[in-house]
Amino acid sequence: MIYWIDVVDAVAAPSYADRWQDHALALRERCSLRSAELFKVTEPIRDVNYALLSVHAFDGTDVDEAALRGALPRDASAGVIQGTKCRLGVMLSELSRALPDHAWLINPFEVSEAQIPDVIEMWDRAKDHMAAHPGFLNARLFRAASPSATYGLFNVSQWRSAEDFKESLRDAAYDRHRQRSMTYRLHPSICTQTHCLSFGR
Repeated sequence: MIYWIDVVDAVAAPSYADRWQDHALALRERCSLRSAELFKVTEPIRDVNYALLSVHAFDGTDVDEAALRGALPRDASAGVIQGTKCRLGVMLSELSRALPDHAWLINPFEVSEAQIPDVIEMWDRAKDHMAAHPGFLNARLFRAASPSATYGLFNVSQWRSAEDFKESLRDAAYDRHRQRSMTYRLHPSICTQTHCLSFGR
């Protein structure tokens, strides 16, 4: 499966959100869209330069990038939309149906191809702490298909509540992971899922 992730700044967010569902339905017909999720930032954590993040999943092992760029909602004059073609690197636990109180940690990693192995190893160590914490539901780590992508990795994890996630950060066992993460350019935020579409095979 191939994924396309859009990182949308605050200027472009209103028009992008307005057109998101119509474009997702069009992508279902044109590009074999399997599912689409739209997340809105509710609480920035560190160096957050976006207002929305959208994850589109497509059937197959490849997708026409030019077709995607033309079909997804974007208006260069309205702001910045950074699109990245990705593959799913890791998935922890099955995806859970979203409930109103659920929160998502969204974290685009602005890292180079050379840094990715170390960042994945860091994430791998931190995930064990997170997954064992009450309130954790699932996590996905996406890796950019292109070595020149601005965002080399994306973490999308679902929690029962924002407070459950924050509580995991207050645990002293997380301090080591936090210290290590400060050496990288990360953009974590707490988000809500505003839209989710899923299509059968």
